[in-house]
Amino acid sequence: MSHLFRIAGLAICTVILSGCATYGASLTGAIEDLQKGDYVASEAKLQQALKPTGGDRLLHYLELGVVKHLQGDFAASNALLETAGQIAEDMETTLMSDLLLTLMSNPRQGPYPGADFEKVFINYYKALNYFGLAQIAQTDADRQAALDGARIESRRLIIRLNDINSRKGNFKEAADEEQQTFTQLLKLFSALQGNLVDMDRIKYRDDAMAHYLTGITFEMNREYDDARISYQRAAEAYEKGFAKQYRLDDGVTEQAWFDTVRMMRLAGGYDAEWRRLANKKLSKARRAELDLWTRDKAQVIVLEHKGLAPHRKEMNLELSANPNMQALQLRPYFVGNDQAQLAWFYVLYADKGILDAVSNYLDAVEVGYVLNSFTKTVNIGPLWQTAEELGLVTAIGSSMRVTVPYYEPVQPLGYSNLSVGGQSLVMHKASNPALMAVQEQMTRAGYDIQMALARSSLKAITAQSVGQVGGNFGGLLAMAGKLAAQLTDAAETRNWLLLPQEIRLRRVVLEPGEHALTLESQLPTGIKRYDNQISLQPGEIHFWRVRSLPELGHTQASPVKQLIKTSN
Repeated sequence: MSHLFRIAGLAICTVILSGCATYGASLTGAIEDLQKGDYVASEAKLQQALKPTGGDRLLHYLELGVVKHLQGDFAASNALLETAGQIAEDMETTLMSDLLLTLMSNPRQGPYPGADFEKVFINYYKALNYFGLAQIAQTDADRQAALDGARIESRRLIIRLNDINSRKGNFKEAADEEQQTFTQLLKLFSALQGNLVDMDRIKYRDDAMAHYLTGITFEMNREYDDARISYQRAAEAYEKGFAKQYRLDDGVTEQAWFDTVRMMRLAGGYDAEWRRLANKKLSKARRAELDLWTRDKAQVIVLEHKGLAPHRKEMNLELSANPNMQALQLRPYFVGNDQAQLAWFYVLYADKGILDAVSNYLDAVEVGYVLNSFTKTVNIGPLWQTAEELGLVTAIGSSMRVTVPYYEPVQPLGYSNLSVGGQSLVMHKASNPALMAVQEQMTRAGYDIQMALARSSLKAITAQSVGQVGGNFGGLLAMAGKLAAQLTDAAETRNWLLLPQEIRLRRVVLEPGEHALTLESQLPTGIKRYDNQISLQPGEIHFWRVRSLPELGHTQASPVKQLIKTSN
């Protein structure tokens, strides 16, 4: 028996040290090929790793859609992303049927539904594909067909963003709610309890860059009033919270207002309005620039997709039952003393403030003050008897492993500069998919821990029930069942990995003719330079899309400062 316990302990420690293979680890080869610029090899590895059926079917079409986009096969990319959009839409209505399977096993065995911001990027990439098709079109009819496709995708983007607004509120509604007395009181008492994250502030509630892209689409179709509306929605979203939430540049907000004013001038009928808006929103230099953007000039829009999306990872927690407090308690396993994991746990889960003080006072002999900073206490009080009757307290035993997802801090990227016509222009940070992913995960932290607790507890109770009918071998069966449950438990680590970390934008007006463009991009592994020679026609809006990636082998995570003191 003691030998079996040693084996069980060794097995659990092995799981804790290594963790289950994450989704990101399974795509390492495909990402390395992408970093080398070998998109064909990357596609082959993705085809092998991700199947078009089963739980990863959405990711199959998302990841391959990006690779085809990078290959310049815009039609194939759109076909893949169209299928991805249909799958995501279907799962919004059928996901509940898979809940029991997920609860009894682990989230990775269920279908991946995609985050709200990822679904927006489906339409975003499709619109970019249509722009690409328009630029390579051989006839005016083909070019117009591509622009019509971009217009349709823009309408879909607007519908999706309106749906997100209706569910989560827009930035203006969030700002208005902030001013309400009751809301301020709630935030006061939340801060008193030591809560470090205001989940309402980090909700993905709108996408300024998506609105801006729809504005470009409408402008290219000469629908100037629709373009004005989209540019203005982009400017307002950037200004009212999107830029601050995702740490973007002020320059992109002014660019959106600049284009709003331009569309007012082009559409006509806004003479007084555009002047007032220009004086209010634009610098003197940008107001003077308005006269340069005439119909006979050409435009270049440089869009840099910079870096790689962060990988969602798995954190192992220890669940124990505390009869003295009639509570369940969670702590990170301190194997390796991983600062990123400790910081994530502390910010999102750990008892702080009043609750921390009460826990320390009631349980100081068992836990101690310092360690309790890394404890999440779930007081179940009157339900403790129910937990005992269900067999939960017995099933947990001395401790039980629980897993939750987390992101390591994302390393900021360096500068990007565009050189054209003797000018050196800073590329503006226009969107930040990496921070969208991290913040989306933070808003799900409460749900994640609830589901993890329920999943692990249900499996432990099931294993305990099997042991009770096992006769002389009941104890062994219960322990084996609990061990199997812990070894198979896993957190949801899937996310759309081929999205960029950041999106940067610059828009310039140029004379028709030949132009040399150079983009210099600073990445964690060094500076990369991209050159492009273009020929512009009067009135043309030309897209230059650049995918700048760090060198092979670079990881996105940065070292975490020791935010909190630990005790060994």
